[in-house]
Amino acid sequence: MPTVLVLDANQRSALAIIRSLGLRGLTVIAADKMKKSLGGASRFAVAAARYADPATSPREFLADLTAIIARWSVDTIIPATDLTTMLLVNQQNWSHFGRLAIPGREAYETLTDKARLIGLAQTLGISVPATRIVHTQAAIREAAEEFLFPLVLKPARSRYLKEGRIHSTAVEIVTHSALLDRALERCAWIADIPCLVQRFVPGHGAGIFAAFSRSGPVAWFAHRRLREKPPQGGVSVLSESVRVDPTMRDAAAKLLAAVHWTGVAMVEFRVADDGRFYLMEVNGRFWGSLQLAIDCGVDFPWILYQTSQRQPVTPISTYPPGRRLRWLLGDLDSLWISLRRGNSSGCERAGSIGRFLGSFADLSCRQEVFRWADPGPGVREAAQWFTHP
Repeated sequence: MPTVLVLDANQRSALAIIRSLGLRGLTVIAADKMKKSLGGASRFAVAAARYADPATSPREFLADLTAIIARWSVDTIIPATDLTTMLLVNQQNWSHFGRLAIPGREAYETLTDKARLIGLAQTLGISVPATRIVHTQAAIREAAEEFLFPLVLKPARSRYLKEGRIHSTAVEIVTHSALLDRALERCAWIADIPCLVQRFVPGHGAGIFAAFSRSGPVAWFAHRRLREKPPQGGVSVLSESVRVDPTMRDAAAKLLAAVHWTGVAMVEFRVADDGRFYLMEVNGRFWGSLQLAIDCGVDFPWILYQTSQRQPVTPISTYPPGRRLRWLLGDLDSLWISLRRGNSSGCERAGSIGRFLGSFADLSCRQEVFRWADPGPGVREAAQWFTHP
């Protein structure tokens, strides 16, 4: 029986991978830096393993991984976060250990390095925000004078390896000149990686999800966020399947095909108030609401496994819109944040409570973590939530 090692098992996306592949009859090992992960509590994981924190100890992480692979005779490794994908993409000589279900190194580096991505998109005729790529704080100030405010300071990479440790970065939205100095104080990474200074595009975010085999795209999916944590914008806690926008799909397909992408990808856009869309970034890993796609019949983990084994994959062309997925404890956190806002009125609070309670009666909505057929992860998450709310 093929054995698959799923990394980052405490992530909800990893839990979805474990359930998907376990239901297909594969032997699944759940691994994480945490001793008690969500995925490790699933009945579809035959064992749980632990490795060193990849952010603080990447070398130890890789060493632990080789030991786990040897112990359980793993033949396929699937990472679920940017961090572990980034570390493994440079280990593609691990073919004697097992198959890495990740894109090729050059394709990954081209699309996840935002500076390189902008250049490729422009050559392909894909719209991007007005951008200057700079390497010093002085150059950031010059670009700010050109673009005016608000503007976005975006590191070329979300994470990068330096001196044996992973360093994380963050996007800064600067609304006026008085905040620029403070933002630059938080941009110490500018000494190591480029910065994209972009003109801010008013509007909203949108993304599409794809799976590519060596012969091209085999599946597309899209959703919209109905509620987030925190409420003003963050992680999706209630999402709904929607039809894929054909214009965005064509742009994403052109981009992924240009680098001969294989595997899964999340392509993010910004939709301006006038309806035009602009490419923002590409993530070469699974996304938070993965379970929604699986519930709609677009089983991305199984597709990824098949493509990693070079098995034939039947393309998926349709799925039902209007299906919903709810991360209950995340939704409860979001409600609590809404109720604690000092500037919210009684009517606004009552509305938040009503919408939260109304989701329990929504027959098109399924729970993401707690499921009667696999209750262990939900029980573990609740225990952790009550212990560390």
